[in-house]
Amino acid sequence: MLKVVIQTSAFTLVIGVIQFIVGKLKVDWLYDYQWWLALYFFILTLVSLMIVERTARKNIDDVSKGFFVAMMLRFFLSIIFALVVIYFDREGAIVFAVNFIILYLLYLGFEIFYLVNNLQLRINGGK
Repeated sequence: MLKVVIQTSAFTLVIGVIQFIVGKLKVDWLYDYQWWLALYFFILTLVSLMIVERTARKNIDDVSKGFFVAMMLRFFLSIIFALVVIYFDREGAIVFAVNFIILYLLYLGFEIFYLVNNLQLRINGGK
């Protein structure tokens, strides 16, 4: 479980450094509350990975069920979150939507990369 937190934190730190550097360039296409977006995706990815890890720990054959539950949870929570933010911040809706999609895809890619690597180790007998 600690491995999930460390790797997700490291990935979020990289994303945060990129956001900081881009923020120093004073570009208009970076959302004002970018740090909240990063925090949201950090927590969401952590919860998703923990669901899959817990499922894999119980029964390795049920990993696909855990992954699909986590994926649907991520999808619906993201839609709700995005709709709420767009409703309350209509002026920055386009910038938010672009930043949201980029971060969603980056964190989804990280989650898939993490799961493929770690589940392959678990299937092959590693810890």
